[in-house]
Parts: sequence; structure tokens; C-alpha cells
Amino acid sequence: MGSACGDKHQLDGVGGATSTTSKVAVVAKSKRPDADVDYTFAQVAVGSRRIEIRIFNTNTRRLVVETIQIDPQGRFQEEGDYQISGFDGSGSRIKMNFINPAGSLTGKLFPTGNRQDIITIPVQPRAQSTTDVRVSLVDAGNPFVFVHSATLPELYHQLGPDEPACLDLIESIRLKAAVLFGLAPTEEAASHVRSTPKIAVVSAPKKCVLFAGDRSQGIMKERPPDIAVTAYSMGKVHPSLPLTGAVCLATATSVPRTVASELRSQIQGLSSGKSPRSQNRTQGQEICIVQRNGKILVDVQITYPEIRVESVCVSRTAQRLFEGNVMLKN
Repeated sequence: MGSACGDKHQLDGVGGATSTTSKVAVVAKSKRPDADVDYTFAQVAVGSRRIEIRIFNTNTRRLVVETIQIDPQGRFQEEGDYQISGFDGSGSRIKMNFINPAGSLTGKLFPTGNRQDIITIPVQPRAQSTTDVRVSLVDAGNPFVFVHSATLPELYHQLGPDEPACLDLIESIRLKAAVLFGLAPTEEAASHVRSTPKIAVVSAPKKCVLFAGDRSQGIMKERPPDIAVTAYSMGKVHPSLPLTGAVCLATATSVPRTVASELRSQIQGLSSGKSPRSQNRTQGQEICIVQRNGKILVDVQITYPEIRVESVCVSRTAQRLFEGNVMLKN
């Protein structure tokens, strides 16, 4: 995986030269009484001889409960009619339920104690004048910085999210947020760990209608989107929101007074200022997230008014791509 010589094209690797496909999961039988499998996630850097590793389950002590389909022989059934955006094929539906995902690394859903924070950045790289952007720093499944699109400098909207100057602006926000999260003592230290925290720009989605559901069960319905997102990974625009990003954003969209819930309220006429008044009552809702390559549906269970995230469920598919050996250089 990756490239032994740091080649950004990964000509001598199997990662496909994108951060999306340069991911590794190392699995082992769990020694914990409450889990079957432990896994270590590794994000491989593209174009540099570096790999950044985060430990899930063992480090965060969080469980992911998967519901899979099995065939008559009791083996995993790959084939099915469930479809996800960004992938032309289909497969059997896998429900991934993140149990109690809040505080995965920091111990708190909102590490700063605020549902919104202000981060001051230059209006453009190396400029003297500055501007304030509104963000929500949320830790659910993974620490994420959600940036309110409307508060970004005009340069971002003029050039677009992929331009180098805009990438620099986004990275400057991420570095300051890493310090606020408590994940790094300084911005300089944060610059050496590009995978955490992750960052995404959120906005009110266009008033379009999406189709969502499982064709195998005949469940196809019209579903208006709740929030739109442009995600970044390893300093570049990510074509899709990472799975833990969907968990985190759906959580933020469901909690009043975050930038995501405010944007959702703009298009749906909802109140984003107060939690439901019922005492210690768990409520579930489905959040529809629009991303570059389509949409993703997330089911969120939160106990109000104390804001305890009970679980967040995302459905995916999985197919074997190859089996064999990859040769490693000494």
C-alpha cells in the first residue's frame, strides 16, 4: 500500500494514488469479552513516505455493531440490491451501528464546551487582514471541524474548494482547531498529523429531492436533504465523506445550536435553539447528507435534553476485490 519511494502516483503501490483508496484495516480476534474483532485503521499518505495510524475499539473503547446478511451455508452474502452513492454496483446491506460514539478521542462530544466556536484566519494566505469563521468542533466517531460555508472568505467562493489558496485556508482552520480540540499543543505540532482532526465545510443544501432506500425491499422514497458537505482529507478535497465523518456530521446536525443544525433549520423551518423539552427521552431521526458523489443516510439516536448520543447507524456494502499476496520491500 502506498509507495516505497514516496511517488505521488503510487506506480509501485496498490493504493490508487488517492487518500480514499489508500486505507488499511488490520484485523484480529478480540480478547475483549464484549467484542468479536479488534481492528487498527491506518491512513496511508499519498506522495510521501509516511503512514498515520489511529486505533479504533482498543484505544477509544467504542463498539461498532455490524448486522450482515448470510447465505444458506452461514457465510457472508456479498450479493444484494442495496446501493450507495458513488458506487455503480450493489451488494447486501451492512448496517454499522456506532455505539456511544461521542468523545472518541477527547472524551467529550464538544471538547471546547461550546457548540460553536470562532476561528480567526487571514482573508487569503499571507494577508494581513483577517476574518472570523464559525465552526463546530465535534468528536463523535472521529474529531471533526465543521465550518459554516457562509462565513468563509470570499476568496473561497470565488475560486472553489479545490484551488491551492483555498486548500491553504482550510488547513489554517484545521490547525487552529487541532489546538482548540486539545489534540496538539501548537499549530506547528498539528501540521505533522494531517489525519486528525478532520475538517469539512457545511452548507444548506439545494432544495432538490433525492431517492433513498433499499431496492431489494422495494423501499424507494423521496427524501429532501438535511445538510450539504465538502470534506477534506490529507490536505485535499475528499470525493466523499468518510464513514466516521457521516457519523459525526449526522450527530452535529441533530444537536441544537451547532452550525450544522442551524443550516438544517434554514431550509426546513426547524428550531435550532433548544433541545426537546421531554426529560431523558431518546429520540431517533434520519439525517440525509449531500456530498460530492451523492447522498448518505444516517440514523441517529440521541437522549434529550442532556444530549447523550446513544448510537449512530450507517449502511454500507462490502465486496472482495482480490485475494493474494502483496510483496514488501526490505
